[in-house]
Amino acid sequence: MSDPTPPPPPERSGAGRWHTAPGDAAPRDAAPGDTVADEACHGADLSLTQELRLEPVQFIARTDVVMRLGALMLGAGASSARVRDSMERAAHAVGIDELHTRVGMTDIVATTSRGGMFRTRVAEIRRPAVDAERLTSLKRLTGELAPHTSPVELQRRLDAIEARPRRYPEIVRVLGAGLACAAFALLNNGGWQEFVAVGVAAGLGQFVRLRLGRLRTNEFLVVFVSATAALLVYLAAAALLAAAGVPGGQHDTALTSAVLYLVPGFPLVTGALDLARLDLNAGISRVVYATLVLLATGTAVWGIGTLFHATVTQTGTPLFDEPLLSVVRLVAGFVGVLGFAVLFDTPIAIALAAAGLGAIANVGRLAMVDAGTTAPLAAACAALVVGFGAFLFGDRLRAARVTLTVPAVLIMVPGAAAYRAITGVISGDTLAAIQNGFTAVFVVVALAIGLTVARILTEREWSRP
Repeated sequence: MSDPTPPPPPERSGAGRWHTAPGDAAPRDAAPGDTVADEACHGADLSLTQELRLEPVQFIARTDVVMRLGALMLGAGASSARVRDSMERAAHAVGIDELHTRVGMTDIVATTSRGGMFRTRVAEIRRPAVDAERLTSLKRLTGELAPHTSPVELQRRLDAIEARPRRYPEIVRVLGAGLACAAFALLNNGGWQEFVAVGVAAGLGQFVRLRLGRLRTNEFLVVFVSATAALLVYLAAAALLAAAGVPGGQHDTALTSAVLYLVPGFPLVTGALDLARLDLNAGISRVVYATLVLLATGTAVWGIGTLFHATVTQTGTPLFDEPLLSVVRLVAGFVGVLGFAVLFDTPIAIALAAAGLGAIANVGRLAMVDAGTTAPLAAACAALVVGFGAFLFGDRLRAARVTLTVPAVLIMVPGAAAYRAITGVISGDTLAAIQNGFTAVFVVVALAIGLTVARILTEREWSRP
């Protein structure tokens, strides 16, 4: 006969876990559906046996799925604030009481707790990249999460997102880089000769970058070699045009445009936004990473310019008069932003919206500069317009705001000035280095200020610490 006396209740330990006797059921504070890992205990050490017996498997599963969501977002280029917000939404949806996270540029440390239990996980992103398609899918997923979501169901949806191939094939991304940099050549007052030469050079440089990226070698070496290839192709194309007797051409003024596809727009902008939120851990890491990429590219610009006696600090004069100049700037801005958006694998509807916002804002910025407004003030106003536009269109497109704002403002980042500053420092042209360097720094800061002000005025979480 069985003993009619009920077993005594389990006794809580000081660490917040339940001690149970062999054969006891799951802890009484376990949520419905939790199970105990009894099978894993056989043949193990007594302390390990008790640990495995006492931790509900579903709590482990809930923690793992939240961490996986954050790692996918961070690996796709999201800001630390967006990663944290998405992880908190997922944690509440799967039934985790509290979540504490520390998000850097390449790592996440998260501690989850439920009742008296807690669990800490660490994730590391080996090679962060930019994938606007994945960011958009994850943003839409977190917006659809409802309470009592099953970890298994969430894992299944994350599997589908992670298994999805790149939206655009390699050839389309190569063309996107070429068109974006060719548009930059026009915006830097180049003519059709520079447009053609820069487009060919940037496309081949991006092709080299993609091929070398498959080797998993040092990223800064990949950037340097890719920039060198693009610059050599540009000089060769310019020489062919000159040998063919093509009149005109300000080839030295557009030399830096051939490597603007290497400007680290996502880490630069998201790093600045992280710093604005006082998220120093992630913000400083991103800005330092972006600076190192700029240094690698700038070193290639200086080396090729010195070897072939090209004046990389030279600037061109506009080739068109108004109103044709504004029309050319509008079209070039639209094509440039669209090219960068394709380079980031942005869905086409979001890419077109970003291109429209960036083109309009950039024409206004250049008009302000022509009217005598300082470059940083004009950049801040343009970024403010982009930020408000992203607020208006972001919800309609169900897009992460960063997928709209980064391509739109990237065409305003003074990459050419940054490369000229680096070249000036290396070659000893102190005056040119100081002028271009301060211009680049203050314009980037102004862009960050404009985007931050727009977010503070349109998102409640940005107005709070």
